[in-house]
Amino acid sequence: MRLIGLLLLLLLTVAPGVWANTCDCDIPPEQVTLYDTLLILNPEQQSTAIVTHLPWGVPIASEFATGEHLLIQTDYILDYDNDLQVPLWAAYRLTAADIDAKRNRTECFRPDPRLAQEAAADCADYDEPIFDRGHLVPNADMTRSEAAMINTYLFSNMTPQYANFNRIIWSRLEGLVRDWAKTRGAIYVISGTIFDRDNDDWRDLDEAAEFVAPTLRVAIPTAFYKIIVAPTANSLDSITLLLPHATEKHTGREGLNYLETHITSIDRIETLTGVDFFPEFDEQSEEQLEATIAPQLWRRGNFVQQ
Repeated sequence: MRLIGLLLLLLLTVAPGVWANTCDCDIPPEQVTLYDTLLILNPEQQSTAIVTHLPWGVPIASEFATGEHLLIQTDYILDYDNDLQVPLWAAYRLTAADIDAKRNRTECFRPDPRLAQEAAADCADYDEPIFDRGHLVPNADMTRSEAAMINTYLFSNMTPQYANFNRIIWSRLEGLVRDWAKTRGAIYVISGTIFDRDNDDWRDLDEAAEFVAPTLRVAIPTAFYKIIVAPTANSLDSITLLLPHATEKHTGREGLNYLETHITSIDRIETLTGVDFFPEFDEQSEEQLEATIAPQLWRRGNFVQQ
């Protein structure tokens, strides 16, 4: 209890009052407070989380990056941009046991108490009719505990997503990722945002981003990606998808075809973001992994059932 009290004091010191701004919250305030304390990790706990979720090293940001920093927690790791007020990427290990853990959806949207108020997106930033509050780490991937699920509803894990994109094609891809985790036993997932409004294949300057009205604080990504790495007996399999952030619907068989036509390479994502995702690989293995373009969507067992 003394430890929890100290953590509460730390949260109040770091971000007084920010956590209290919740919306669509299914749990009482004292429970929110408890789950917020779990976000504060000591150095040893942070190191354990990094080894668990990023076994090939912490991705290295572009040399031109500003306002970016890691938010490390037990269940996943984020790279958050204070200027854009969205995560640039999220990384986590997902296992078959995680998928087997069934839990009713419980939510509580709120600012991240680890962030200063001016850098933390909040409920008002998404109080408009166009965009969903889209997860980078899906709540359904974190059913291992209520705390893990509730802590996917931090706005540091949210991006503005068009409703059709969030509810149809992005959700479809998230479901496939869970299928792959169940089939493979364990996979590593990196989900992220792209900012390239001028389509020059390079990350835009932050000031070039479009922001959500009316507050104009949260930036709107132009595309989203997922990098999936699956260890095998002798090597690593990978599949990478890059999806334009658009309003069109892609359902049924056409949705699967759409996903398949948007398979790309890690190299392509690194070019668009300026991020080096696997800095601790030996050079030859890294080049081979990052150049890989999967020939089709993975099926169950190997690739997705058609």
